[in-house]
Amino acid sequence: MRLAGSIVAMAALGALAFGSVAQAQSAEPMGVARTVSTATTDLGTFLTGADGRTLYFFANDTAPGASVCEGDCVTNWPLFTLDAGDTLAPDAGVTGVLASFARADGTTQVSYDGRPLYYFAGDQAAGDVNGQGRGDVWFVALTDGSMPIAAPSPAEGDLVIGTATSDLGTFLVDSAGMTLYFFTPDGPGMSVCEGDCLANWPAFGIAEGQGFAPGDGVEGVLGAFTRSDGTLQVTYDGRPLYYWVADQAAGDTTGQGVGGVWFVALTDGSVPAPDASPAS
Repeated sequence: MRLAGSIVAMAALGALAFGSVAQAQSAEPMGVARTVSTATTDLGTFLTGADGRTLYFFANDTAPGASVCEGDCVTNWPLFTLDAGDTLAPDAGVTGVLASFARADGTTQVSYDGRPLYYFAGDQAAGDVNGQGRGDVWFVALTDGSMPIAAPSPAEGDLVIGTATSDLGTFLVDSAGMTLYFFTPDGPGMSVCEGDCLANWPAFGIAEGQGFAPGDGVEGVLGAFTRSDGTLQVTYDGRPLYYWVADQAAGDTTGQGVGGVWFVALTDGSVPAPDASPAS
C-alpha cells in the first residue's frame, strides 16, 4: 500500500511538473509568417508587404544587407522588419531572394536581392506609391531588383540647354526657352557667320571652363569651339548654335527658313535638304 501510494504521489508530482513546463512553453512568443506579395502598375511589378502596402528601395543603400537610413529617415520610411520567430512567405511573383539582416539597434530588417526594404509613411492604403521618386533616391521595390539610374545633377553654373516642341519638331532652346538655330553654310566646329551676320544671329556662347547641363531630349553631342574673336561658341553634333534677333519670347521661331539657310536646331541634328535647282 505504501508503495502504491508513493507511485500515485510521484505521478501527481510528474503531472504538475509537466503542466508547469507546458505553461512555460506556451508563454513563449510564436512567430508569424510575413507575407510578401506583388502589385503591378505603370511603374512595373513591385513588392508589397503588410496589408498590401508598397515596399521601397533606398538608392543610398549601396552595400548588400546594410542600411544607411537612420533617425528621421526611419520615421519617414519605416523599416520592413521581422520579430523573433517570424518567417517570410513570398507569393509566386516574388522571384528574387528574400533575406534579413541585423541593424545596429538589433532590429531585423528584410532585404530583397540584398537591398533593404522600407515602407513610406505617406502611403495610406494598399496600392499607394506616393514614395516613388522621392528625392531621386526612393523607388518602389521592383521584383527584378532594379532602380532607375538618375542622371547626375548639373553643377552650379553649368550651361542649361533644353528642348521645345512645335509643328517644326523638337528643337534646342536655352535656359530661358529661347530658340537656337543652325546655319547650313557652317562646317563641323566652324562658323562662317561674321560681321552683320553675327549681329543678326548672335552666337550661343559658353564661358571658359563652364560645363553643359543638357535637359531631357538633348541626346546629341554638345561641344564648343573658339571663334576668330576668341569667344567660345556651342555646337550640337558639330553644328554651331545661334540665336535670331527677331525672336522676342520663348518659343518664337521666326528665324525658321530665313534665306533658306537658317533652321531651328532640331534635336536629331538634321536640317532640311536644299531645294533642287531647276533644270536649265
